[in-house]
Amino acid sequence: MGMTALAEQAQEETASDTLALNLEQKPVILVVDDENGPRQALRMLLKEDYPVLLAPNVPTALKIIEERPIDLIITDIRMPQQSGVDLLRIVKQQNPDIQVILLTGYGQLETAAKAVEFGAFAYLEKPFDNQKMLEYVSAALERHAQEKERRSLEHLALEANRFETLGRVVSGMMHDLGTPLSVLGSSLELLLLNPDREDLESRLQMMQNQVKHCNDLFRSTMTFLRNQPGESVPFCLNDLIQSCLQVAQPVLRKQMIRVFCELDDDMPLCRGDVVLLRQALLNVITNAFHAMEGQEEPQELRISSSIENGEVRLAVRDSGPGVPAAIRQQIFETFFTTKGEKGTGLGLAVVKHVMRRQGGSVQLTENSGRGAEFVLRFPAETPQKV
Repeated sequence: MGMTALAEQAQEETASDTLALNLEQKPVILVVDDENGPRQALRMLLKEDYPVLLAPNVPTALKIIEERPIDLIITDIRMPQQSGVDLLRIVKQQNPDIQVILLTGYGQLETAAKAVEFGAFAYLEKPFDNQKMLEYVSAALERHAQEKERRSLEHLALEANRFETLGRVVSGMMHDLGTPLSVLGSSLELLLLNPDREDLESRLQMMQNQVKHCNDLFRSTMTFLRNQPGESVPFCLNDLIQSCLQVAQPVLRKQMIRVFCELDDDMPLCRGDVVLLRQALLNVITNAFHAMEGQEEPQELRISSSIENGEVRLAVRDSGPGVPAAIRQQIFETFFTTKGEKGTGLGLAVVKHVMRRQGGSVQLTENSGRGAEFVLRFPAETPQKV
């Protein structure tokens, strides 16, 4: 039987449940089994409480998932061509929110247990107890709702923080434009008062340089703002660091922060969404600014890049008071802030979210001295350059 015929069969088997799906906003369950008996048995068990869709194999299941939202998949492990574990892997790559319960027969327990490491919610051995199945279904759907809510919250936090970052970049550009515009204004006033000045040529050259400086500021800022998140490309971490430091120049000058960079020149490339990663790094740097703001001691920002255990490592350390032990576990939580009404609680939460999406990590390291050190780790794209 071809793919189209199988898909049609699955739709015919679940026509009444599809109607229920359209009428009620209930969690939708997809049952996948190459044997019709177990499929129908699960359908009968669950259909009173949930819309249930059926699929006889992995390709048909994937087609159904493409066409409509699915909250939970209950799948047999052993099926022809592609197994339930194959379906689990594909689903978790494409939509990690969908929960998966595996059904295993005798001799498949080791495979099922291993599949839990791949993201399966649970596994049940055949023949299963109906009450136990209902308990697992309820728990899995609750997990799905929690994951969906968490990801929605992360998305909102990411978007809100992106506007905050854009505002910071534009504010920095406006601040930097102030000096050359002031010089241009003064020079024009002098030329209007005395058009025949002896230093006319040098004065015009200086004005031309200031105009070029304004254009460069505008161009670099627009380049920063024009990029849209979503594209994963190879990038050099050191270039990313320099780009963020350039944007942070107004604050560095205002707070008289000394920057010390120790960047490994022999770095491998990384791959990721440069817009989001730049946003994350700016958040870490801005967090350091806030930590050091107002202190009498010299303010220092130390940034280093290196290779560690095959990963690209970026460390950002400030000379502020450090993070109290009591809140070290909370600082990456969304909306947690120590700045009162001045803080949004998005900065470090977004850093954690972005790094996880890019296959990396962020952590606050333990240190005995002053300040706080945040370490970001990225998977390397290529071997080290030669």
